[in-house]
Amino acid sequence: MFHLLYGFIVKQVLFKKGDICHYICMKKINDPKKVKELVYREGIDRYFSDPDLPFELYIFERGEYLNNELDPFHYFSFMISGRIRILNIREDGSFFQIAEGSGFSVLGDLEFGSGRISQYLIEVLRKTYCISLPLNLCRSKLENDPVFLMAIFRSLALKLDALTASVAVPKTLEERLLHYMENECDNQILTGIEKAASRLSCSRRQLLRILKKLCAEEVIIKTGKGEYELIRK
Repeated sequence: MFHLLYGFIVKQVLFKKGDICHYICMKKINDPKKVKELVYREGIDRYFSDPDLPFELYIFERGEYLNNELDPFHYFSFMISGRIRILNIREDGSFFQIAEGSGFSVLGDLEFGSGRISQYLIEVLRKTYCISLPLNLCRSKLENDPVFLMAIFRSLALKLDALTASVAVPKTLEERLLHYMENECDNQILTGIEKAASRLSCSRRQLLRILKKLCAEEVIIKTGKGEYELIRK
């Protein structure tokens, strides 16, 4: 259901967690002047020959799934701040992490280029702001915009390059863990066992066993609960 609240359209989704009911709110900001200001401030206008397009601004809170409102097949989006992770679903119904990112990101380039519905979930890890284009209003215009198509080409090329690099990541769990800490963790500090286990596609127990081993070998040091730092040499 939707409610008008202090200039926002708020969609409330009620769900149960144990015996406690929670509200998750996606906010659409109805302020055309603010949206236009952000489009130019973030450089989004440079992605188009003519930036006179029906941009919309959304705010998502931690724990929401961006796909619920901005399915990449139907919306082309620019994440201008926040943090998300992209998940896939195994045949047994469990999740595994494909990627995690923060700051400015393009969402929907793969779906726009392939014409296929997204098979991924996009989970919001902290408050995230997105500027989005509803493709039902501008798909034809975008398909004939050479500037936009070139931007899509560059974006997909960068993602393919990142994917190619990830294929070369060492295969043992210990090697994958060290690679993850060195290249993906802020300041080479692992925070959050569950998140790391999901990213490395292993169980919590397996990860803790490797962490204990690396601590004993003085390759890493435990700095807090669920927090480990790579020792720089």
